[in-house]
Amino acid sequence: MNTALRFLAAAATSSLLLLSAGCSSSDDTNSEAAGHITRAETYADQGQYRSAMLEVRNAVQKDPGNVDHVLVLAGIYNSIGAGEQATDLLEPWQEDHGDQVALPLARGYILQGKHLSAREALDGFLPQTDSAQREYDYLTAESQRLAGNTEQAVSQLRSLQEAHPANAEITVALAKALLASGEANAAVNTLTQWTEQNGDNAEVLYLTGLAHYRMGNIDESTQVLTDATAAVPTSDIFLPVRRSILTLLSRSLTEQGRITEAQVYNKILAENTSSDTRERAESALEAILRGDMDTARTTLEELIRQNPDNEQVALMLGTLRLQEGESEEAERLLAGNIDAETTPTPFLRAATIAQVDSGKREEALGTLSRAIEARPKDVELLAMHGILALSLEEYKEAGVASLSKALELDRSRSRLRLALARHYMSEEQQEQALAQMRVAFTETPTDWAVTQSYLALLMYTGREKEVEEVKESLLNGFADEPPALLLASLTELRLGETESALNRLEKLTNENPESALTHQALASAYQRTGNTNKALESLITAATLTPDSIRPLSEAARLYASTHTPEETINWLQELGTQHPEIQFNATVLAAQARIQQGRTKDARELLEKLPQNNREDTVIALTSQLLVTEAEQAAQAKDWETARAKAGEVATLQPGNVNLALLPARYAAMEGNTDSALSTLNEVEATFGEQPATVRSRAQLLMLAERPDEAMATLENYYQDSENPAILVDLIQLSRSEAPDKVDSLTEQWVERQPASPAAHLARADHLMSKGLDAQALPRYEQVLELQPNNVRAMNNLAWLLRENERPRALGLASQAAQLAPESAAVQDTYGWLLHLDGQHEQAVEQLGKALALDPDNQEIENHLNDARQAL
Repeated sequence: MNTALRFLAAAATSSLLLLSAGCSSSDDTNSEAAGHITRAETYADQGQYRSAMLEVRNAVQKDPGNVDHVLVLAGIYNSIGAGEQATDLLEPWQEDHGDQVALPLARGYILQGKHLSAREALDGFLPQTDSAQREYDYLTAESQRLAGNTEQAVSQLRSLQEAHPANAEITVALAKALLASGEANAAVNTLTQWTEQNGDNAEVLYLTGLAHYRMGNIDESTQVLTDATAAVPTSDIFLPVRRSILTLLSRSLTEQGRITEAQVYNKILAENTSSDTRERAESALEAILRGDMDTARTTLEELIRQNPDNEQVALMLGTLRLQEGESEEAERLLAGNIDAETTPTPFLRAATIAQVDSGKREEALGTLSRAIEARPKDVELLAMHGILALSLEEYKEAGVASLSKALELDRSRSRLRLALARHYMSEEQQEQALAQMRVAFTETPTDWAVTQSYLALLMYTGREKEVEEVKESLLNGFADEPPALLLASLTELRLGETESALNRLEKLTNENPESALTHQALASAYQRTGNTNKALESLITAATLTPDSIRPLSEAARLYASTHTPEETINWLQELGTQHPEIQFNATVLAAQARIQQGRTKDARELLEKLPQNNREDTVIALTSQLLVTEAEQAAQAKDWETARAKAGEVATLQPGNVNLALLPARYAAMEGNTDSALSTLNEVEATFGEQPATVRSRAQLLMLAERPDEAMATLENYYQDSENPAILVDLIQLSRSEAPDKVDSLTEQWVERQPASPAAHLARADHLMSKGLDAQALPRYEQVLELQPNNVRAMNNLAWLLRENERPRALGLASQAAQLAPESAAVQDTYGWLLHLDGQHEQAVEQLGKALALDPDNQEIENHLNDARQAL
């Protein structure tokens, strides 16, 4: 009898003997059940597992509350490799009989490759006998092997083998761990020594043959596997070890050219395999590969009707449904059949996408969390978990951890570094973002999308010297790569090196006439030189090359509109659509958008009706939504509340996942003066979307309209305390300035503490300190803002003002830079003009202050400054 089965049978028999002492009215039932168990043991010893299972089931039926009978049946399942049936049987008993089911439950999980579940089943279990201790140690070591911790598994199994040298199961597990460590020769030596000392064992011989096969010793493998066929125990079930032996033997014989002999074993395998489902599933896969989705769908749907519990078929059909855009059905099929520990990564990816599309982000994240716990070195799973976690506010820290671990395992995954950089930028942690992008460029400079993002980030943060270095690196290291030359040219444009960029781009365009990106870049260069007509030609060419992208034509329309009336621009777009049928869809979309911006919704709707509804559905939905929102706003302005609400309802139906659109009816109710109705509508929105920054802000605004400022403050404060979401701090600080000024100091300080790398946090803190006259404390905060965000105009302007007396030259430099960056800001121009006056540069001051007053003619302070400067001339 199998070792595990003997252990369980002994435990069950002991329990029955204990029960027989002091019999009650159930004596006959117990005796009859014991008889079934005794016969089951006899059948199992003879390899008659079907009869054994029937006897145990009869025992369970006679005495359904007896866990010992269940344990015997689970032992039989495990002994024939049916781990899933064993765990399904034992899981309901785990809560009330944890210690009794722990070992067979863990063994069942191990058979399925579910090492995490196995460890959880063993958690808290304390072996009370030597045999239980051996089983526990064996299962623990196996869970380590399956988890990829082969070194630890080998160490544990060597110790076990020394204690139990005749145990075949332990020796087989040790050999598997050695093979997983790449030590095939050591595995052969271990297995051969065991066989010499203990005789033939099918599992041991199979592993010996497998080790020889992996070392390329085909002749030795064939000989050992042939011996193994005779060592397989007699059984009325086609045992997994026999299948493994025959499969590998057939393969090795085939590689030796002994095809006839191989066919004999293939025939045995075919006779003992339910091949119809597999063959039809394979035919469905072939249909998918050749693009015949109808045939694939029909085949898989028939299979799932005939085999509703077949997880593989359900996963294939679910993936197909996802590709066809049926997210809800795909989510049902995929999420209902995946196992986080064992399902292949591609199916987990499909299930994640389906759940996200169905609005079940947290459920998807939960599955991925379990998956990376079971497979902690799977880079794809870590990447999926990290990206998804970053999209959920409360899981961002876990997302960063997963992406960081994925990058430790594979440093070349530059897109993951880009995701981290974008996260850090959203948290206003520029240095961390730059650090990620620098490594990405160093590791994979030819990932052009990432390199482009790196250059954009450098420009945004004002690091022009580093931009120049990256540009030179591209030109020197990748002179024959068009994408590198394109990026270098775009960089030159941003740096003001227009002539060099233009020459390079004209050459690139001639060499790569089919590159839409090159034509778009060339258009930018032409615009810089004032050559509008050539810029338009380049953009139209780019648009015709990429008809699925609206961006080139949109840029062309904006450029044309800069020198033409809206009506002329719309007519031009419609003419372009006629001349170039491939861009007619985009031209119509842009013309409709222009009509919407004009408020001519009737004309926009006429254009919208010309668009084919089955073409680029997302674009049509977005445009229709834009039109409906405009119509709703027009109705609200006209106080036609019924129409406004109806239009808002339509747009919410079109985009059911958009919380901002869902909030429109509440806004219109508030505009109508019905705050209670607005709040009621908001409650309904929160019931659907949950409490989030958008709904919290809306509630605070509605409460302020209802003249309930205390409740508005409480709403923002409670959400902030519960979520610690810094996104709401801006609103809370702004409201506090009018309703609770004494709280502003504490709130701005908290913001800086929670986000020390956030320019916005330091700026809010600095502004508050400056407003309180605490200039000495405000000054370093403004310095910190500029360190994090060198081109922040407000920080420059205010810091210049604070430095006006003690560091005049630097103050003038800052004020001058701010004035250049914000030429339309009267306040910024005024600061620079007044500092010029204080420095004795009165003529320049008069000129500068005159500009400021022209921007804000009614500003008395600016006018006083101008008069003072004039008097000083």
